Amino acid sequence: MKRTILAVSVAALTLAGCTTAMNMALPPGRMSDAGVIRPCHRDHRDAQACGNALFNHQVIAQIHTGQTLTDVRAIMRHEAERRTVDGSNESWGYITNYNDKVMTWIAFTDRKVSSVTQQPWVRD
Repeated sequence: MKRTILAVSVAALTLAGCTTAMNMALPPGRMSDAGVIRPCHRDHRDAQACGNALFNHQVIAQIHTGQTLTDVRAIMRHEAERRTVDGSNESWGYITNYNDKVMTWIAFTDRKVSSVTQQPWVRD
């Protein structure tokens, strides 16, 4: 009888601990203090891209022409999903809508934002 009570008590404490840990986890698309974006649930083809899109969608509107590379990096808080460089021109691509497959491109000329555009996101 004592073993049964002990076993039930241990199981209850373990379950309570798991529930607390799950409740404290960040929802998909949120960035932790360590700079890691929480992915979406595993039923997505690319759960991390989905989480990144949720995060990017929340902050991308803060990007405007004239901002520097440093300004944009501070706003986005993580590396772009795509990046191209051609001389003094550079572009950073961030997935901003996972379901509709939209990537927002931030174009820089001489290290300042020259345009922000959206294009269909083509997977590698």
